[in-house]
Amino acid sequence: MVHDNVIFVLVRPQFLGNIGAAARVLKNFSFGGLALVEPPRNYKDSEARRMAVGAFDVLKNAPVFSTVSEALADVSLAVGTSSGQQRGEMPERLQAVLPRLLEVAEANKVAFLFGDERNGLSRQDLQRCHHTVTIPVNPQFPALNMAQAVGIIAYEMSLERDTGKAGSPGKRFPCGTQDDELFRQIGDLLEEIQFSRTFNKESVLREMRSAYQRFNPSCRELDLLKGVLHRINQRLKGGT
Repeated sequence: MVHDNVIFVLVRPQFLGNIGAAARVLKNFSFGGLALVEPPRNYKDSEARRMAVGAFDVLKNAPVFSTVSEALADVSLAVGTSSGQQRGEMPERLQAVLPRLLEVAEANKVAFLFGDERNGLSRQDLQRCHHTVTIPVNPQFPALNMAQAVGIIAYEMSLERDTGKAGSPGKRFPCGTQDDELFRQIGDLLEEIQFSRTFNKESVLREMRSAYQRFNPSCRELDLLKGVLHRINQRLKGGT
């Protein structure tokens, strides 16, 4: 069940060989959930096919999205990856969050995001993630190849699962679409109280969402928050 609920999202990959190699290593560890955000138009061409040897089905079945938000629409826990260089917040070590990810993946979809080969994930991409993780490597040469990073995380997820370290399953968490609706309500509230005249609305919403996602509320907690916001917005607009 855990393997079915874990996806690996390559964000703006540039090299076809990396896309194919990622598909192959995922199949090595029994993962089939590959997704692509803004890949090259020819992402299934010969170089990718050669690197995906034996796993072209994973590549062929990978959904393609225009934005990170679209890729995370049905995802309850998103994990960004980073080398830890020049980022606003220090990433967590992968091993520290793996038990938590396995627990959530028992009943919810979990996604790992990998940035492009030159620049990694953008700040905006990372703000859509609940966790940012790094893989401990040589600090003098910290940036891993995209497909290699996919392989290490797939291996570690399989190792944790096989050693039975997952927590109690069953708790449901909101997905990206539900969080989007919450922040539409928050955006309405900012407009109503004229907060966005002083501050940049989109920047504020991104920072608020990043903080909210670190709390990782349950579906019940999200419903309570949305209910409160709905009533506040109604009252401010003169409703009952």
